[in-house]
This record gives sequence, C-alpha cells and structure tokens, in this order.
Amino acid sequence: MLHAIAQEIASPATSQASDIQVRSPTSLDVPGLAALFAEMQRHYKRPVRDEQAVEAATLACKPIATTFDPRVLIAVVDSMIVGSIVLNVVFPAFELTRALYIRDLYVARSMRRTGVGQALVRAAAQVTYAQGFSALDWTTETGNASARQMYESCGARVLPRPYYRLAREDLRGTEHLQEGPGERETLGT
Repeated sequence: MLHAIAQEIASPATSQASDIQVRSPTSLDVPGLAALFAEMQRHYKRPVRDEQAVEAATLACKPIATTFDPRVLIAVVDSMIVGSIVLNVVFPAFELTRALYIRDLYVARSMRRTGVGQALVRAAAQVTYAQGFSALDWTTETGNASARQMYESCGARVLPRPYYRLAREDLRGTEHLQEGPGERETLGT
C-alpha cells in the first residue's frame, strides 16, 4: 500500500506555491505521511520497514496534548502529501522561554523547487509566534547549498555557532565519562 502511495508522490508535478496547502495532519493522513516518511528515509539512505513508517506517521498525526509534544505540519498539493516539517519544543530558550526547533523538513523529490519547502518554513514560523514561542531554530548541512539558499530566501539568518552531536557510536572508548556507583562527574556545557 505504501508503495502505491509513494508512486503517486513520485509522479512529476508542476504545481506552483499557490496550490500548496500547509496544515496539521489528521489520522486520515497516516497512509500518505507514512509514504513520505518512507521516501525520506530512503533519501537519507536509512530505509525503514513499512510498519516503522506507519508508526512514525501515526505519532506525527496525533493531536497536541502536552506542552512538549512535537508540532507537525504537512504540505498538500492536489490531495497528496508532498512535504512535512517536524517541530520540537525546546526549553529553556532565550530568557527562559520556549522555542521551536525544526527537527526535520522533507519535500518529496518530485516537488522540490516548487515552493513547498518555503511554504512549510513560513507556516512553521507562523505557528511559532502564534503559539507564543520565542524563536524558530534549525540547522542544515553546511554543504547543502540549495537548502541554505531556500532558508535564507525565507528571511532566516545564519547564526555563528557550531552544532554538536554525541551519538551512540561516539561513546565507544568513553566509558570513563559514565557515572559509576557512588561517584558523580559533572560535565560543563
């Protein structure tokens, strides 16, 4: 089933930005969003089983129930989900406020350079300020010139700060940093 939906997403499109509807997803959007998520994972060379894509889409389509629930928006063209943006709540942000962080933005391959990414970023900014968050932050690969150009065309500015990650594979050989029984080590940030 996801394969059939993915085929529809993959078909060439010539839509303009005015044809793009950005909205919060509902439970009816799970199949289409699951297909988009599966395409995204293949794009990042991290394919997942259909069940994983459906589980992620089901989570993304749940209504916001608590302060820290992610905010998800989808872009729809001709009743097809062609993009998504996932926003996580960050606390504390500037002056102990809450901010939103774009965890992921993905546009179907067939819909790139049609205004879908810009529509999602602009809608995310509107949600950010309409819901009382203090900022909308995100990162992208420094070598991804097209993404950087698109973000800057939305009015975003590049901040002069490095971005760090400590992944599980990075922890090999750092057992001395882990807290042992009766000892506590504090690491500054």
